[in-house]
Amino acid sequence: MGLSQHIQSNYRFQLYDARDALVEAACQYVTDLVKYSSGQTNLALSGGSTPKPVYTALSKAPLNWHRVTSTLVDDRITDDPLGSNAAMVRSLFVQNLAADMSFTPLASHEFSPNGFDLTIMGMGTDGHTASWFPGSVGLQDALNPHSNQHTIEIDAMGCPGAGIYPHRLTMTLPAVMNSKQILLLITGEEKRRVFEHATEKSVFEAPVKALLAAGRRLTVMWAP
Repeated sequence: MGLSQHIQSNYRFQLYDARDALVEAACQYVTDLVKYSSGQTNLALSGGSTPKPVYTALSKAPLNWHRVTSTLVDDRITDDPLGSNAAMVRSLFVQNLAADMSFTPLASHEFSPNGFDLTIMGMGTDGHTASWFPGSVGLQDALNPHSNQHTIEIDAMGCPGAGIYPHRLTMTLPAVMNSKQILLLITGEEKRRVFEHATEKSVFEAPVKALLAAGRRLTVMWAP
């Protein structure tokens, strides 16, 4: 598998020599969670390019998917029927053996005080995760650790990482932190450098830094 594992002072950092190995490891992580759960498993799923092959592979895993509920960490506010993260999750994940998984779009999700068993996150080259884009309108409220809001709208107009979908709905930091485990998936040398240098910046310059507050509940997987 090509795993090189480092236990950081507060979180686990796992390095793989190929993206296929990362996908396999991430799938095993989720599979074990669902398989050994004594009841319902609640997942929060991110969009972005890195988690996509993980969702595709998981859709073929022989699990009790009827005991899994899922929603999104963030989504694009768009009229494009194919442009949302919800459409992506439905097409890649809620299919094959995982067709019985219950999926609710973020805008319709009813948050439980019990939170999530696992939240899957990605990261952009600008250091954003979820839809917490540096320089976006609403970022300060989204990253407020004392916020009582579960979700917030973000205006990322002019933020390169948002691409052609600047209007977003995203979980706030407290909503993400209300998760038993957080899995952050990163690929590429550039993103690794961004993540490693995030500690030198504020959370508003590199929002991914906010995830470090999860401590040992955070596992980071990286592949070139």
